[in-house]
Amino acid sequence: MWLGALVDSAEALALKIHRTLWLPSFMIVFALGFWETTYCIVHRFFSSETDVDVKINQYVRECRQRYEEKHNSQKKIAIVTGANGGIGMETAKALGRAGYTTILACRNSKRGQQALNSLEESTGLQGVFYLMELDLASFISIESFAKEFERAYGQLHLLVCNAGMAFNHYDTTYDGLESQFGTNYVGHYVLVNRLLQTMKRSGGARITVAASIAACMVRDIDYSRVTDVWRFDRFANYATSKLALLVFSNALARRLEGTGITVNAFHPGVVATSLYRNVLFTMLPGIDGLLRHWLWLDEKVGSVTSIYLALSSDLEGKTGGYYARELPAAAHPDAMDIAVQDRLCQFTDILISTNTHASTLLDSINASSSEA
Repeated sequence: MWLGALVDSAEALALKIHRTLWLPSFMIVFALGFWETTYCIVHRFFSSETDVDVKINQYVRECRQRYEEKHNSQKKIAIVTGANGGIGMETAKALGRAGYTTILACRNSKRGQQALNSLEESTGLQGVFYLMELDLASFISIESFAKEFERAYGQLHLLVCNAGMAFNHYDTTYDGLESQFGTNYVGHYVLVNRLLQTMKRSGGARITVAASIAACMVRDIDYSRVTDVWRFDRFANYATSKLALLVFSNALARRLEGTGITVNAFHPGVVATSLYRNVLFTMLPGIDGLLRHWLWLDEKVGSVTSIYLALSSDLEGKTGGYYARELPAAAHPDAMDIAVQDRLCQFTDILISTNTHASTLLDSINASSSEA
């Protein structure tokens, strides 16, 4: 843990200097990239940083013990978006082992089924993992998923907002939004708001949000990047979507204070997942293998903070946090700005109301929001 704490402190200092002196964006990208890469390389030489199975098993065991001590016969229900691979799949595996009925919310049904089969085979658990189709790039798909989930389960104790896309060339969602902002942020915004009442009826719940230190690549949320195709930049737009997620996470935590629903965000680290498949240098011969085996974290290591936020008793009652390497971390300064939070929510509601193909969607969201 000492290495993670050292890197977090160094990144916090870099962010403070950058914000104070208003240095060019490439300098903070370089500084944060240096420290993230340093952690990826150095952590391999210390068992305290690499014994991820020990950590995950501990969180799973502690969660099961708490569950058994309460003598609660009611099954806990969890949803993990993007659970067909990477961090989402590793998180889903831990949740299933911890006693949760775990819904794999996946866009690609074929890959989702493969993930479900793999999880059942690797854990030996049957009747624990279930696949449901969810395309966060479609408001209609989100509404359909929410209705089907509520009919089948009626309760929700944990929502892991993990799915995402990165560094894509310009494209739009089914509803006409820039794809990275629309999928990574707006899709989760709609899903969370749609399921809020279900979570409130469940007697307490956790929401975890996969943000990223990449949010610090931009100074603020430039809304013109979202609405103007000529201002699109696939790296800046990805960073903007992650900053929006972080701002939304804190806005939601503030709004839900006292309801029994906690909201926390995390940075998983630079992890060797398919997220970077659209970055040119990863396509060069030999480079992908070098990055995956030496300069990036593997998927299990990258999932530890996600699992920690979902299962650990340390997070009981804690909300509005941002974590990296299982420790509180320095977030983008805008994340805690109430004015920024309010403006983002207003902008998002306008996007939804003007782009939705489902006439009842906004009514469903507004109904949940007004009751929360």
